[in-house]
Amino acid sequence: MKSTQHCDEDAITAYLLGIAGRTDANHVDACVDCYARVERARIQMKELRVAAGELTSRPEHFWTRQRAAIMDRVSDAKPGIGYRWVWASGVSLAMLALLLVLLLWPRQSHQLPTQVAQVAQDIQDDQLLTQIENDVQRPVPRALEPATLLVHARNDMAQPNKHHTSTGVQQ
Repeated sequence: MKSTQHCDEDAITAYLLGIAGRTDANHVDACVDCYARVERARIQMKELRVAAGELTSRPEHFWTRQRAAIMDRVSDAKPGIGYRWVWASGVSLAMLALLLVLLLWPRQSHQLPTQVAQVAQDIQDDQLLTQIENDVQRPVPRALEPATLLVHARNDMAQPNKHHTSTGVQQ
């Protein structure tokens, strides 16, 4: 025995709107249970449409009273002009304080850190130039001195007519 799968609520709604798939539409047309559900939904939608129409169709005096009540609430909610003066005076006082701080700030304190920074930069530049000059005058860079000693020792050993003598680190 094969069980019949009835349409769900989405399929019934799609059938009512006329956008149901072919299989769902054929099933609703053939199935008594699903067709009854579609008819109940159609009646409920009609009742909902009538109720919504009744709620929205109000006499003109109702809407006039609503507008008047809304306008009374809106006019009461406006802030008084005193609050604007408080804000304006606070902002102007803050601007005046900022202007005084900028104009009366001691100018020597701005120049002193830049002079100290310049002296420190000159010292660092002098140290860097001294290190470069020492590296240029040295025949072998300091990092390669051990490798140079090993190469000299190997060359001394490779020559058969010389005796091998270890001289250590050369300065």
